[in-house]
Amino acid sequence: MKTILEARNVSKIYGSGRTQVTAVHNVSLRLSAGECVVLMGASGSGKSTLLSLLGLISRPTEGHILIQGKNAAENERGRARLRNAFFGYVHQEYAIIENETVEANVMIPLQYARPRPGRQERQARIRQALEQVGLDWALKKKPSELSGGERQRVAIARALVNDPVVVLADEPTAALDSETAHAVMTLILSLKEKGAAVLVATHDDRVAKRGDRILRINDGRLITSEIGSDYHFHKDIIDDN
Repeated sequence: MKTILEARNVSKIYGSGRTQVTAVHNVSLRLSAGECVVLMGASGSGKSTLLSLLGLISRPTEGHILIQGKNAAENERGRARLRNAFFGYVHQEYAIIENETVEANVMIPLQYARPRPGRQERQARIRQALEQVGLDWALKKKPSELSGGERQRVAIARALVNDPVVVLADEPTAALDSETAHAVMTLILSLKEKGAAVLVATHDDRVAKRGDRILRINDGRLITSEIGSDYHFHKDIIDDN
């Protein structure tokens, strides 16, 4: 499988002197097209920090992040374009704008796309994304009118509207009941069938068992890598461009 996203000897250090904290310590990993990797660890283990580094939201103190074999841009404008072009994010707390409609929330990545799609294309892609998560009926609804599971599906629709190459999901099922969590995880796993590399951070064993590989992190260090129960390879459908 083709490597899409790679971390090489990445560390993240906060503070200095006696107050210095190493949130991520010398982590190296690779994510490939068409696979779902699960990152497991307790609260405070470094999961969210590592996801923010991989997703170019924060910068490593040491080491490098590579996208399709190339070092990520150093300037913020370049990093912002990469974030929007390559990544889809699913947050634990949904990160939905409460006073906007579902349509407006899902449109956000398209507003920053370069080149920016025309109005008709934006509307078509939003409807398609919402249909994929079973929320085409909620186009004009406000988040306050939706359940927790529906709000998380809005977040997933927003993550996939730009056809991301990498999907990063940070505890996407933590606030959901078991049945809804299963449905949400099924939606996230469907993204790898489109050729995306999917990384899910969780502390839930039920979620972990559905991944292809499991990475475990403790005190900012990757300590194990193991194969999930349903591990299998997928055809690399992302071209060299």
